[in-house]
Amino acid sequence: MVTLLGATQELDASTNTIISEFRLLQDEQPVMRKVSRSIPLKRGTGPTVYIDNYARVQAVAVANGADVVNASALADAQTTGTPSSVAVQVVIAGSTLRQGADRSLQSNTAKIMDRALKLKMEQDGTAQLSGFTPIVGAAGTIASPGIIAAAVARAEIGDSRANPEPYDDLNIVLHPFHMLTIAGRIVPYSDVPTGTNVYGVNTGAHLGVTLTHAGGSGGPGSLSDQILRKGPRAIAHYQGHPIWLTANIAIDASDDGSGAVFDRTGLNFCDEVSPTMERDMDPSMLGAVEMTEWASYSWFLYRPGNSGCEILADASTPTS
Repeated sequence: MVTLLGATQELDASTNTIISEFRLLQDEQPVMRKVSRSIPLKRGTGPTVYIDNYARVQAVAVANGADVVNASALADAQTTGTPSSVAVQVVIAGSTLRQGADRSLQSNTAKIMDRALKLKMEQDGTAQLSGFTPIVGAAGTIASPGIIAAAVARAEIGDSRANPEPYDDLNIVLHPFHMLTIAGRIVPYSDVPTGTNVYGVNTGAHLGVTLTHAGGSGGPGSLSDQILRKGPRAIAHYQGHPIWLTANIAIDASDDGSGAVFDRTGLNFCDEVSPTMERDMDPSMLGAVEMTEWASYSWFLYRPGNSGCEILADASTPTS
């Protein structure tokens, strides 16, 4: 008889549990700091940053030789951002540090905490997107190239036909599930060869079975080929502006999420204290290590009625 080692073998009590590798979970790469304007809050300047903007004055026609009697009054408006603190803390017992198999436990814990803090900062940033006052789309709306074009058009003139404000440093931020249907409509996909059924419904069943090509009109082109090869991220720009995808946009109970088209000056990040790691070993806790990472910051919008446009659309989980 051959003696074997293992949980159900003869030598079932002689095995050691050897962990080959310790891995961390993956997190979405941060986007919002890249598309925002950073404003530091310097020491000794108080708890709040202030941005003042002056209102317009109006020029009027006057008769030759006549005095100007309609003097314009100057006015201003103020936008503020007040940082607040965010922290994450982990306490590791001394016995865990002594007996644990992961000899890099503190280092791995620091990485996990740093990712948690940056995720919180990113989620706070994406939560600002629904704060832009102009809006295209609605609950249950399927994202489409036309919706994005409409939002871009409104943002490019500050959403004002009477007093246009040209914004040219625009960014488009969407959820990957928004972009899925946009890409599918650009290819375009359909459930019938003639394309009579438009790709995408707000239940996650997207009806993508065939590629549509109606006599060379409205069919696949070079961008369609790139989308098929590289996926929705092949659409790096639209209407002349960069597209950023982040799955950290919150999806509500109705499967809708808010993206936005906005100028960089419209989304502001006030940075008082960058992420800072502190470690403390308390003898009364028998060698335990208290690890705390914290930061102080604020996200705020500048002129949200003019500097951007919310895009509200369905972001159901794809099922077909």
